[in-house]
Amino acid sequence: MKVLISWMALNNDFKDGNVLTDGPTFNYHRYNYTYDKHILLSAAAESNLMAEKLANSLLLEFPERSNQIEIRYMDIKDVIDINLIKTKVENVLLELRENEIDIFFSPGTSAMQVSWYICHTTLGLRTRLIQSRPAKFSTLKKPEFLEITATVSKVPVTAIIRENNLSSPAKNDQSYLMSEAILPAYDRALKIAQTDKVTTLIVGESGTGKEHLSKYIHDNSIRNNANFIAVNCSAFNDHLLEARLFGYKKGAFTGADKDQKGLFEEAHGGSIFLDEIGDISPYMQQSLLRVLQQQEILPLGLNKPIKINTRIIAATNKNLPEMCREGRFRWDLYYRLTVTEIMLPSLRERGVADKGKLIDYFIKTKKSLFQRNHQVQLTKEARQALLSYSFPGNIRELENLIEELYVFFDTNITANDLPQRILHPNSATSLKWSDVERENIVKVLEMVNGNQNQALRILDYGSINTLRKKIKDYDIEVGRKYLT
Repeated sequence: MKVLISWMALNNDFKDGNVLTDGPTFNYHRYNYTYDKHILLSAAAESNLMAEKLANSLLLEFPERSNQIEIRYMDIKDVIDINLIKTKVENVLLELRENEIDIFFSPGTSAMQVSWYICHTTLGLRTRLIQSRPAKFSTLKKPEFLEITATVSKVPVTAIIRENNLSSPAKNDQSYLMSEAILPAYDRALKIAQTDKVTTLIVGESGTGKEHLSKYIHDNSIRNNANFIAVNCSAFNDHLLEARLFGYKKGAFTGADKDQKGLFEEAHGGSIFLDEIGDISPYMQQSLLRVLQQQEILPLGLNKPIKINTRIIAATNKNLPEMCREGRFRWDLYYRLTVTEIMLPSLRERGVADKGKLIDYFIKTKKSLFQRNHQVQLTKEARQALLSYSFPGNIRELENLIEELYVFFDTNITANDLPQRILHPNSATSLKWSDVERENIVKVLEMVNGNQNQALRILDYGSINTLRKKIKDYDIEVGRKYLT
């Protein structure tokens, strides 16, 4: 099927409320219409009646097209919001992906035209851009219609659209430090935010900032004016989680004394963040799969499902593929959740430089939180102890530690002022070379059942005396079998 798609232009298709029979849409039908369908886009509610008026006028003039003109109401509240417009028209174009599509480029705002161009050059559909030249500018003395050609580079290019309001000063987000190590995850999140009809799974250890990243996706999407709701799935049993997510009717169970909307319905038009998704039961996995497949929920005590329009962002610190292989998580739900996926690095993976920046950042920002006149100062030894510590609790643990230091200390902080877990960390998680070396020696000795000669060959220390000295220096408790 060959489809024409265009915006209705209030300023060009009408004059004093009347349809212009020499306006761009009318002229396209008169001089250049060779289509099976024309999808006419109406931007906002206040223009819907005008779109119907234009469509009716076209049908009176061209009655043979009675089944070909379709109005789509797009609910565009801001006609210069490129991100919003692009997401809306992208969904329509993807719906028409099996067809040849001509985009009438001329009607609409500049933001609408930019959105058409981006979709034309990035979606890989069979689209053409057509613009009109009014009769007064044509040597033919009638409107002309020209194809806009675009040459796409063979080098992959990604366009990220950002808009700055020049009428007000830019606001800097002071709530999070965007270091180089974390930027790739946020760049990926920004691309996801600008594609509305996808679910996202964020994978990372506890304390790495998964909820912050999910809120970033919401805030940079067309849903940013609607609700963002976060729920920790591991905090509830099946009955409570089902009631909270899907809602219930009065009398559905003991204690249900009134109707209650579920969180999915509360987040309608916005986003819901399902944290610790790997902890939900097989029963809840099946329930969520239905939501993803059908885009509907069934509140407890209700027989008729409710349609929802809610973006789902899930997160886990579990290895979901491994859980699927073990039969503890559904593959079909996993694939539904991972339409897009983001991996968040742990603090130890981000490196010492990033850790140092975060230490300085939290020392600076927590000063205001605790209303101190001076920032706490770390001695060289204290700072080195923090840099050597692996922070298994990641950013959350580091942030809480700095708050703890502000609670108990006013001036310089020495190494002895730090918690014992930092001064004497579990060697399995410590980053200090001495701890790593000790742990490695213990592992090798256990592997060879205490045979020091075999351990020497694996560790490659050069002499048995070196190995024995390290066993002594590191106070490794060995039985008689280790003295062979």
